[in-house]
Amino acid sequence: MNRPLLLLLIVFVALALIYAWATPPLEASDELWHFGLVDHLASGGDLPTQDPEITTPWEQEGSQPPLYYFIAAALIRPIDRSDLDAIRQPNPHAKAGVPLDRDNKNLVLHDAPRSLESGSALAVYAARLFSIALGAVTVIAVYLSARLLAPERIAVPFLAAGLTAFNPMFLFITASVNNDNLVIALGSLITWQMLLMVRDGFRLRRSALLAVLLALAGLTKISGLVFVPVVALAGLESAVRSRDWRGLLTLAALMLGAWLLIDGWWYARNLWLYGELLGTEMMVAVAGPRLEPFTISTLLAEFQGFRISYWGLFGAVNVLTVEPFYIIMDFLTLAAAGGLAWSLWRGRQDRDFLFRAGLLILLIILGNVGVIQWTAQTYASQGRLLFPFIAAISSLMALGLAAPLEAIPFARLEVVRRAGIGAVAALGAFALIIPFASIAPAYAPPPALAALPADAHPVYARFGDDIALVGYRAEDRRYEPGDFVPVTLYWQVDGPVERNLSLYVHAVTDDGTVIGKVDSYPGGGTQCTSAWEPGLYEDTYAVPIGEEAPGPAHSGLRISVGWWDYSTRTVLTPVAEDSAPLESVMLGAGGFVNPAALAAAPDGLTPVSGAEFGGLMRLLGYRLEEDTLTLWWEATGTPPLNYTVFAQVLDDGDAIVGQGDAPPALPTGYWRPGERYATTHSLTYLQEPSSGSYRIVIGWYNPADFSRLSTGQPDAAYTLTTLTRP
Repeated sequence: MNRPLLLLLIVFVALALIYAWATPPLEASDELWHFGLVDHLASGGDLPTQDPEITTPWEQEGSQPPLYYFIAAALIRPIDRSDLDAIRQPNPHAKAGVPLDRDNKNLVLHDAPRSLESGSALAVYAARLFSIALGAVTVIAVYLSARLLAPERIAVPFLAAGLTAFNPMFLFITASVNNDNLVIALGSLITWQMLLMVRDGFRLRRSALLAVLLALAGLTKISGLVFVPVVALAGLESAVRSRDWRGLLTLAALMLGAWLLIDGWWYARNLWLYGELLGTEMMVAVAGPRLEPFTISTLLAEFQGFRISYWGLFGAVNVLTVEPFYIIMDFLTLAAAGGLAWSLWRGRQDRDFLFRAGLLILLIILGNVGVIQWTAQTYASQGRLLFPFIAAISSLMALGLAAPLEAIPFARLEVVRRAGIGAVAALGAFALIIPFASIAPAYAPPPALAALPADAHPVYARFGDDIALVGYRAEDRRYEPGDFVPVTLYWQVDGPVERNLSLYVHAVTDDGTVIGKVDSYPGGGTQCTSAWEPGLYEDTYAVPIGEEAPGPAHSGLRISVGWWDYSTRTVLTPVAEDSAPLESVMLGAGGFVNPAALAAAPDGLTPVSGAEFGGLMRLLGYRLEEDTLTLWWEATGTPPLNYTVFAQVLDDGDAIVGQGDAPPALPTGYWRPGERYATTHSLTYLQEPSSGSYRIVIGWYNPADFSRLSTGQPDAAYTLTTLTRP
């Protein structure tokens, strides 16, 4: 093994161990169910018979071919796992597959610091080490495959291995309990041996090895069967080229024999139990079928998540990293595709090269067809499902990325090699950052505080005997559909809480409509009230407002907070400091506007022109019905303050005889230029006015100091109309 590859492997293993540390036990993609099946087999259980009506610790993974689970079960069998139920308590508010929400990333509860003193946690890490070893095999096989694809391209093998080893999503899956790791390693070995067969022709040992690898892949995951037709095509081409038909027949016989000997019992079992060879229909029934037709539009709509999850969608498909990373990898992929097309055109005279590349392209195409066929049945649009074909993907990507540089006539081999190492090092550096910046923080509980922060708003509401809300922090700004409302709550815990309570944090408009909600255990799901020690805790949420939020088109916005018992659905009644019951706990959080639903002009308006107020508002019209005045406004600027409208009735001596001041339903600080809003004013008289004429004047003022917006008229009051009293 050459030194660069050895160094790459050492760094890969170190990174994989970091990813294993950053992800708590049972929190990796489907790890909860993969390990559930491993534990079941390690405890002496038989292979499960799947039934969609029965909930099991392994769920749909019980339909998977069992090779990975058998091996992992043998490895963890000596470890005491009697505490498994304690570490896999489900988080009732988990948000699997919802990456944009910022809380409840954890599938299970973690009410104590992570420790290998837990036997079950140790067993999870032991199985993860097995997966990491398989990942190392994959990296080596990718390197060897890429070297066979383009023997004369010095940068391609190392670059291909680096694109694999430092792909953050590959590292994440490698550092988890997941049968993908075995089929990825086997698939990469198959790709390597297949390319050797294409180069050297048939060898009995290689044909036997290929047959066994194919059979083992088919006993690991259904996607392992995709390699069979591609290997068969490679064998056919080798036979045609060398006229070695005996070698082809030997390969075919060995493939069939190995499949019958190693895999036959499993597929016969599927036929016996479920009436289907692959068992995928039962797997879909357990996992949950698609509820809507799968069309081209569906495929395109889910492509973004598919591409993201090839490079980095962690946790339970709900933890993202920074957006620029995905953009860079998109650019890298497009550059690789362009470079590959150019490289194929450049090597069009090399029939052997084109055939090798064609085999890998065919493998990727068939892999994509298989993934699409599977995701058409259930919700599984994840790019990581292509990892069994990563030897082909990374080799072709590396070929495409290296092609332009290697085509430069004056580019020395050392320059090309260093460029490849630099690219791999850059990807590895970012792969190192992700566990610390994106994965571990998603599961980290907030620490206890010594005192309430100075920028927090003090409040008080006690829930039960031992939990009190003593402060909050919210951003006073305008929110629209699709936004998140950030709010930080400060809880004072005075004693032990005997049960696990759930928190509700709702975004509420002035009329009481809930337009966004979060239900959670504290700490965004990372803490349990039953494990809280006395102290002060910071608790931060981002409440999502739905794209089609109900309620008014514009309103003030508040955050409603409370506690409830998930098991009994009992809501705790809050009390004030004097123990008086509170109807609710509402915290100011800004204003809400749905621009698409802003109201049209009221009916029956009298148009007005030239009524400008401080360059911020313009009056467009009014309607006066008895003692109710409706004003129709347009924002011409962005008001820096929340102004109030005054509406006054003046007699001949300009004395106020009636008034109807009122702020708009949406405070003006949240208005935007071009938006239009109505204000309604009930004119109340100091005494019944006598007959005669009265002026109605209007304007805007700052309620903090009563300063008015200028109108160009005396007293900054705009004369609206004259009211005649008979």
